[in-house]
Amino acid sequence: MNQAASLHNWSFWRRFKAVPKFQKFRYAMITLSCLAFLGPLAILPGLVGNNDLCGVLCMRRFYLYFPGMSMDDLWMHMSVAWIGTIFFFMILTVTFFYGRIWCGFICPVGGLSELVSRVLGPRWKIDYRPLPQVPIRYGYLATYILLMPMVGISACTLCNFITVPRLVTALTGGTAGVAFIFSTIGLANLSLLLMLGFFAEKGRAYCQFMCPIGAIDGLVNRAGAKLQMTHRIRVERSRCTGCNECAKACMTGSIKIVNGIAQVDQTSCMSCHDCVDHCEWNAIEWTTGPRNVQPKRIKKNIQIYPEPQWQAFPPAPMPAADPVRGVMVRQTLHYFTITAMLMFVLYATIQQL
Repeated sequence: MNQAASLHNWSFWRRFKAVPKFQKFRYAMITLSCLAFLGPLAILPGLVGNNDLCGVLCMRRFYLYFPGMSMDDLWMHMSVAWIGTIFFFMILTVTFFYGRIWCGFICPVGGLSELVSRVLGPRWKIDYRPLPQVPIRYGYLATYILLMPMVGISACTLCNFITVPRLVTALTGGTAGVAFIFSTIGLANLSLLLMLGFFAEKGRAYCQFMCPIGAIDGLVNRAGAKLQMTHRIRVERSRCTGCNECAKACMTGSIKIVNGIAQVDQTSCMSCHDCVDHCEWNAIEWTTGPRNVQPKRIKKNIQIYPEPQWQAFPPAPMPAADPVRGVMVRQTLHYFTITAMLMFVLYATIQQL
C-alpha cells in the first residue's frame, strides 16, 4: 500500500515538474483566486457581507428574460446585483482587448475544476473536447436566458457559482454547504461538477458547455479578435507544421488542424497559453495582429525580414464554398431543443421529489 502511494506521489511530482513555467504561474493565480473567492476564507465576498458569489455579487441573473419584462425590471435586477453587474462588464471589457483572462486565469469556479482534474491525472477521464462545442454551448445559453425563466425554473437551479462555494463550505465543515450538497438540486449540480469538471479531460467541460458567462465572454472574444490591435492567440501560418501538439494541449479543444495548419476557434479559446508553451516552432502566440509597417529607410545591401503575419482567423473562404455557418445554426437549434427537453425533465423530477 505504501509502495503504491509512493508511486502515485512520484507520478504526480513528475507531471508537475513537466508543467511549463507560465502554466505554473496560471495555476498559482487560480489558487489565489480560489482562496480569495471561496470558503472558508471567502475574503472578497466578505468585504460586502457575503459568504459566497450570490446576491449582490451575482453575475448570472440580471440579463435573463422574463415574460412581460420591461426596462425598469431589467434595471431592478441590475441594481440588486450591482457589484456582479459591474464586474461582469469589466470582464467583457478586458476580454475584448486582451482575451479571456477571467476564464483562463482568475475564475475560481472553473479554475478549481481544472486544478482538481489536473491533479487526478489521466485515468478515468472523459474527453469532451471533440464534441461540437459552439452549438451545444449556445443551445444551452438560449435555454438558460429564455426558456428557463419563462417556465419558472430558477437560474440558480444549475449554477456552478452556487455549487462550488457550497462544496468548499461543506468540505470545511459548514452545515449550510452540507445541507445544499445533499439536497436534490445539490446532488444534481454535484453530478455535473464531477462529470464535466473533476473527471473531464483538462477539467473545463462545464465552462465550455454550461457557463453563461463563458458563452457571452466567448462572443466578445471573437468580436475583439477581428481587430489587429487586440491580444489573442494567433497563428503564423508560414511557421505551422501541423504537428498537432497545440491541439492536444488545448484545454478547451478550440484548436483544430485544417489542411495542415492550426486554426483557433476564438469563441472557445480561453487564452491560457498552453498551446504557446507546447509549440516548438513558435507558430502560435498570444499577441496582436501584424502591423505591416515598412521601414522608412533601409541601408544598402541590408535585408529586412518581413514581420510575422499573426492571424486570429484562417483566410476567409468563398461564401458559396462555405457550408459551415448553416450547419452551425442547425446544430445550435438542435442542441437548444435537446437542452430544453432535458431541463424540463430535470425540473419535473425535482418537483416530484
